[in-house]
Amino acid sequence: MNFVIMPNLSKDAAIRTARDSALYLMEKGASVFMDPEVAPFFQDIEKIIYYPQQKLFSLADFVLAIGGDGTILRCACSILEYAEFTHSTPIKLVGINTGTLGFLAAFEASELSLLDCLLANKFSLSWRMLLQTTIIGSNGTEKYYHALNDIYASRMNGRICDFAVSVDDRKIGVYRADGIVFSTPTGSSAYALSAGGPVMEPDLMLIEMNLICPHSLFARPMLFAPHRTIRVTYCGDGDGGLNVHADGNHATILHNLQSFTVSRSSRMMPFVDCKGHTFYDALNGKLMQPLKDFPIRIPPEKPHKLKV
Repeated sequence: MNFVIMPNLSKDAAIRTARDSALYLMEKGASVFMDPEVAPFFQDIEKIIYYPQQKLFSLADFVLAIGGDGTILRCACSILEYAEFTHSTPIKLVGINTGTLGFLAAFEASELSLLDCLLANKFSLSWRMLLQTTIIGSNGTEKYYHALNDIYASRMNGRICDFAVSVDDRKIGVYRADGIVFSTPTGSSAYALSAGGPVMEPDLMLIEMNLICPHSLFARPMLFAPHRTIRVTYCGDGDGGLNVHADGNHATILHNLQSFTVSRSSRMMPFVDCKGHTFYDALNGKLMQPLKDFPIRIPPEKPHKLKV
């Protein structure tokens, strides 16, 4: 069985976990592959095989993304680009969390024994939907971007902006806010959660819309069926324009009366689940537990002496 390991080289914990994972898998008779760029960190492990990324993905049964959610997200994007280029099914992605939250991870760095589940084919797959944004340039050309977590738009320096939103060419509102976030159920625990949206099971098929700091008493998150196409039209003559991002990567800048659309992507991403309840573990252990571990202690008030 072939494993490609892609660690976050900026984190010592991720490098250590990648070394431990490689040694563990090779002891079990598996083959371990890595990109030549990471070779200087693992030169003392002789049996690791180094190939360029395209060849790595062509050989892989699993890709181990070791780091935080950002690392796992970047690996997912690389896998999807390869699958689109080769017209193949995306490779199964296994996230090993060495970061803070790890909502996208299959297990923690302290649970490497769960690699045995992969070797024994004792795991389930969670197929995650993606979003697609289509942007029409001034010359009429179309650009497409895909996002596993979210697509968001905002002005530079946090300036407030106006935009109109329509669904299947029916206008649902004109809003004034710092920006707007569209997320998948997978991304509902990321930027959308901070913007006041609900947490959704990642296996759902929905498009979530949240306004960022809306200048309104009545703005609320909205959920759309996956077959809907949502259009956002920027209404503003100010400098800077509206910046559109897909999974944190800058896509384009829109100017007055330019628009972008958000719809369900034709792509799906397979995440490996070895435990059967990974999402709920992360939800309870990462979002709720810190409140219990670090209670807010308010010191008792000192009696106030009245001056006579």
